[in-house]
Amino acid sequence: MKEQLLQKWHLHFGASSPEVIVRAPGRVNFIGEHTDYNEGWVLPGAMSRSVYILVSKNEKDGHRWVAGDLNEEYVYDAATDLPLWGKYVEGTIQLYAPQTGPLKILISGDLPVGAGVSSSSSLVCGLLYALQKITGGKETKDDLALFGSRVEREIIGLQGGIMDQFAIMLSRKNHVMMLDCRTREYKFISADLPGCKWVLINTKVKHKLIDSDYNNRADECLRAVGIIKRLYPKVETLRDVTMDMLSEIHLPELLRKRSLFIVEENDRVHKMVDALKKKDPKKAGSLLKASHAGLRDQYEVSCAELDHLAAVANKYKGAYGARMMGGGFGGCVLCLVKEEEMEEFLEECSVSYFEKFGFDPEVILFDLGNGVEYV
Repeated sequence: MKEQLLQKWHLHFGASSPEVIVRAPGRVNFIGEHTDYNEGWVLPGAMSRSVYILVSKNEKDGHRWVAGDLNEEYVYDAATDLPLWGKYVEGTIQLYAPQTGPLKILISGDLPVGAGVSSSSSLVCGLLYALQKITGGKETKDDLALFGSRVEREIIGLQGGIMDQFAIMLSRKNHVMMLDCRTREYKFISADLPGCKWVLINTKVKHKLIDSDYNNRADECLRAVGIIKRLYPKVETLRDVTMDMLSEIHLPELLRKRSLFIVEENDRVHKMVDALKKKDPKKAGSLLKASHAGLRDQYEVSCAELDHLAAVANKYKGAYGARMMGGGFGGCVLCLVKEEEMEEFLEECSVSYFEKFGFDPEVILFDLGNGVEYV
């Protein structure tokens, strides 16, 4: 991979060499969807599929940024009309290292864009790690994860949490991270379930969260908290809300559904940790099914393509469970399948999906890997 990356670098930048090469993995979230910006619990890990960022200073020629897989190159100045990936690059530099000076940047990799595997956060976190090396910064990976979250909130305008950035920065091979998004404490749990495999199926329905209802969901959660606080003043976010509280407070139906999902999803994170520790795929699968139902019916962030794949997967005899993963409105379904049934399972899902929508989904096989690292 390093040789291929260097070939792309030389193609665009000539004989010079990058000062740093960083691998930034994609994020897979086993359960705990939309709970991070409600200061709840999440259970993500880092995928083996990744974004690679190559960076060097470029004092003579100014900023030159290349998205190698898109064949897009920008000679940047303040008036440049940037695509979304360029805005993430610009925002990361502005927030972390505005005095760095012009840079040559090449971005490449095998991580799907718009599939719910956090390609944008991977780009930001990888670039932060590269910039830290170039500038001699001393921040911890925890600190850099918080910088990454700030880029998305302050520069891009996405009201997300910290899950993606912590998973991408800090994950451990073959493990998932149970992260408390309020205290920022985390621990690692083995995701290995003997005789089982995790797999993603990409609907190929692209989403850009800032163009979707994602921010609306965050606003709805805040509105619900505002009402709940009238009776329970100590409540700060939906993380603090219990089922008993919801039964005592009259919320508008829309806000009640949103709140109910977050309360139940936080509980499912703890139950999934227990299922993984006990090596119980049946319990893990039932939690996936319940999570998808909540995302579809209570939080309303699914779509026809996700629902179809999840329904086919959840009816298949050799699968324990499946759910949509990511912010929603497209992207992937995460499935837990008996290893010996995997080939037949994927064939059935693919055929059914093509018959329904007229195009094939993308199967994404992955291992759980480490967080960002130098190449």
